Amino acid sequence: MHWITSLAWLGIFALTAVGRTLESGIWEGHVTFGRGGSSFNPCGSKETWWVKSKGFSKTAEKLQEDYNSIAQKPYEPVYVRVSGDVSRKGQYGRLGSYQRVLYIEEVLEIRPKKDGDCKSAKRMSE
Repeated sequence: MHWITSLAWLGIFALTAVGRTLESGIWEGHVTFGRGGSSFNPCGSKETWWVKSKGFSKTAEKLQEDYNSIAQKPYEPVYVRVSGDVSRKGQYGRLGSYQRVLYIEEVLEIRPKKDGDCKSAKRMSE
């Protein structure tokens, strides 16, 4: 009888974990685009996230257009502040080389990188 209770609790925990796959918020950091793809390095973290549009929007494509008008060369970091959803940790993108996916809903700010861009950002838990 004890194993039935344990199994029931395991099922409840599994269902709870499935519902928490995305974290919504406003994210700031540096984005890069190049032939190998796109990446986002959030302020306060050593992670690299894959950049995608949320749903059927073309937000990531618009971000890349804006990036191309600011960056002098491919893979040059550009500061951004965006709203969107972040996946839980895993392996994403080409060859699973990104720790998370940032699904961009809206670009709030984009500009050339400056010293001190991330000084006011809180440290992310990794």
